[in-house]
Amino acid sequence: MDQEIGEIYDQISGQISPEEFEVRVEEKVSLMGELCDRRTAAMLVAREFGEMELKIDRIRPETGKVTFLGKVLSLSMVHEFPRSDGSFGRVANLSIGDETGTVRIVLWDDLVEPVAKGEITVGETFRVRGFTREGYFGTEVTVDRGGLEEVEADIETRVQPHKISEIRADMGEITIIAQVIDPGEIRQFVRRDGTAGLVRSVTLGDDTGKIRLTLWNEMAEMEIEAGDTLEVGNALSRERYGQVEIQAGGYSTVRKSEVAVDYQEKITPVSEVEAGSTYSISGFVTGLGDVREFQRDDGTIGRVANIYVSDDTGRVRVALWNDHVNLIEKIDLGSRIDISDCLARSGWNGELELSCGWRSRVTFAPPE
Repeated sequence: MDQEIGEIYDQISGQISPEEFEVRVEEKVSLMGELCDRRTAAMLVAREFGEMELKIDRIRPETGKVTFLGKVLSLSMVHEFPRSDGSFGRVANLSIGDETGTVRIVLWDDLVEPVAKGEITVGETFRVRGFTREGYFGTEVTVDRGGLEEVEADIETRVQPHKISEIRADMGEITIIAQVIDPGEIRQFVRRDGTAGLVRSVTLGDDTGKIRLTLWNEMAEMEIEAGDTLEVGNALSRERYGQVEIQAGGYSTVRKSEVAVDYQEKITPVSEVEAGSTYSISGFVTGLGDVREFQRDDGTIGRVANIYVSDDTGRVRVALWNDHVNLIEKIDLGSRIDISDCLARSGWNGELELSCGWRSRVTFAPPE
């Protein structure tokens, strides 16, 4: 039994054998055709045996109805807000955790009373029943009446920071300690109300991988250098252009840390690059192309230039786009070059190429 459905089977292992469970899963997949993958089928089979309790790290915005146990880690104030019909509503949030992670619980209107009266406190444990959705802070669970049941349970909540490899889309309350790989640049943007804001994209790494962190306004102005260690608390994650990123919101904390973080860039040999994935390579410039201009869909003019990079295993074409094109004026044949986070794809005439977009980082040294 693979891990994908094995974790679901563990929830009902005392009621059915693993062999029978797999048979029922395959029957469910066959019955529903392309409408149902193995994981969804496994959850449907498990629910036939009654209420299934999930671990928090298995909860997704698309999961739907969920039941789980967790400990209250924090509570918000009760907030009132005006509705379009002139009435007022109320809302309160709880942060609930177990040993695998945390999730935000949303209570509306009359359900906020236990929070308002101080009847729910940090450290209490509850069985939570509700429905998932994607909220501003990641996955949220909206609880209906009767959806919070206090229980006696010994739950050890996660206290150690997340590793970058553990971060998936739609998580909230993420804490990581990581090394600054690229401090990024502060950029100004215009908000919808016409005011100016600041944004900065920082690349972080640890011993499990790297990830992009977005900082806004005052946080974007932090003095950050490559090699610094940052401790980021209460961040949230999003998937953007096929990659997971984290963002520091209004409730997040970002500060420098003295903790040493081990990070080593994974360099892929050119011969192992395949279309459809992102890579970092290192080698020498063995070909230089001309700069070409093109018109974007919005009418603006972009630029692109091709170079060739070789290592001990092979040679690959690299497309430099827009600001990266400026490097052509400085690079000579034989220059040592390091390129990170470039997308491999099938280019003109089916030739494999690496595309250096705004996420990519390119550094080089002149020939010796």
